Amino acid sequence: MTKRLLFLLAGVTMTVSHVRSQGGEGKAVPAAVEKSVVADGGGQGREAVITAERIEFDNKEGIILFDENVLVDDEQFIMRSERLLVFLEGTNDVHQIMAVGRVVITNENRTASCDKAVYTKKDGQIVMTGNALLMRHGEQGGEITGNRITFWLDDERMEVSPGRVVLPPGTFKKAEKSFMP
Repeated sequence: MTKRLLFLLAGVTMTVSHVRSQGGEGKAVPAAVEKSVVADGGGQGREAVITAERIEFDNKEGIILFDENVLVDDEQFIMRSERLLVFLEGTNDVHQIMAVGRVVITNENRTASCDKAVYTKKDGQIVMTGNALLMRHGEQGGEITGNRITFWLDDERMEVSPGRVVLPPGTFKKAEKSFMP
């Protein structure tokens, strides 16, 4: 039986498809079944695809579990983790997303990694715990590490505890004058 569910994931409409179970709700998806979730970005760009070795969908509890070798391939980022849980409110709204186990998120100029990352939609907040690292590549590069890094997507602010910041070379260098006196 094919389960379909529409939900919002950080502002992107997602269609969960190809999630099949034998005999009803909450059963593990057989290994032979295609295990992917396709995200439709509302006609913008390409679809995002989530793959895992095993997917479980519990409609009654409102939880989708992606287990083992999870890969989220999105137009804006790639995320890998051992496990990804999506918690739903009602039937269509994402309440919280939790990635656990060797979480790595990359895009063309940034990398984030940690043991566990939790996104809470209501607060627009991401909390990274356990060996948390944010790294920016290139000339403007640098890194932030800590046991816990919290950032708010709407406010563009961050809290690190306890933390360490590595700034790119020349950050405190006085600007050179580009004109002759």
